[in-house]
Amino acid sequence: MRIGIDGACLSNRRGFGRFARGIVSALARVETDHQFVILIDQGSRSSVHLDEHFETIEVETREIPTLAASSTGRRRIGDMLAFSRAAAKGRLDLIYFPASYTYFPVWGVQRVVVTLHDTLALTHPEWVFPTWQGKIAWQLKEAVAVYQAQRIVTVSEASKRDLIAWYKLRSDRILVIAEGPDEVFQPTAVDDPRSADALRRHGIDPGRPFLIYVGGLSPHKNLPRLIEAFSRVGHLDVRLIVVGDFNDAFHTHYPELRTLVARLNLGHRIHFTGFVPDSDLVYLYGRALALVQPSLMEGFGLPPIESMACGTPVLASNAGSLPEVVGPAGQFFNPTDITEMASVLNRFLDDPNGRAEALERAKFWTWDRAASGLLSLFEEV
Repeated sequence: MRIGIDGACLSNRRGFGRFARGIVSALARVETDHQFVILIDQGSRSSVHLDEHFETIEVETREIPTLAASSTGRRRIGDMLAFSRAAAKGRLDLIYFPASYTYFPVWGVQRVVVTLHDTLALTHPEWVFPTWQGKIAWQLKEAVAVYQAQRIVTVSEASKRDLIAWYKLRSDRILVIAEGPDEVFQPTAVDDPRSADALRRHGIDPGRPFLIYVGGLSPHKNLPRLIEAFSRVGHLDVRLIVVGDFNDAFHTHYPELRTLVARLNLGHRIHFTGFVPDSDLVYLYGRALALVQPSLMEGFGLPPIESMACGTPVLASNAGSLPEVVGPAGQFFNPTDITEMASVLNRFLDDPNGRAEALERAKFWTWDRAASGLLSLFEEV
């Protein structure tokens, strides 16, 4: 088969992009006679590494899709149709979208497979879009994707249940292809000088213990409640490190978080790093006592998997896919109950443990397994 892959979301720095890069890299490692063709906009091409064995079709657009598809942006119809025309001319047997985030209408290709990561933007648009226009645009785009796709991929059983309920889909039309940690995420030595250097580069004191949060600064990440819960942590020497992009393409409430930290007089105990590249992030995970993931909803949750691959325990919300993903390696709390969240944090800090369980659980999730399952789906379709 000649399989086209939408590469427009590869440059995204959040979960959609990480999933796309992980699955595309893993597909490059699979032994197969199928041909892979990456369709990518010229603006993103220079920032994305693609396997030399993949054919690349560069599409000329007026805007970079990952920026135009942001919470406050809107993709130009002409740019989307440019991708549509490129796909139609590409002699493709099948086209795969790693995320509906950068979906475009398809014609001239008989088989379409699309990944819908969750129903967050459908069930709780107020957590994602600051305007009603963004909400409507997303709903229309996903409706077209669901209509055109022969099969839908999602990343967890929790998301599968949500998608079936929202779109009234048959269960056999959706396949779960879970995610995995990038190979950079593995245990690191505490006395490795690169570790202390990485922490200092991002304003973290290597001599102080800390909990870490990694992800977006969006409303559904539930960070105000985490900050409130941390204000009740009795271990005053412990810091909370919040890793998240200040200039995110998605809806963010970073200014409100800084205001809350100031109001609670926690500026000396909570530190916002901004975006951290994976080459440094592995050391932050490795030095953290635990990752705290307080999300109100997650389709999968890559930071917990990355954290566990580094041997770092996870304290997580019991909502969405997180119990499914973290499993017995985690400690859980109700994300809307600040008292319960604070109790779990304090209980863990009284007796930090769980590194062995985290490492063992991380082995369950791999990109190679995901790529193998996805390729089997392509062949079936």
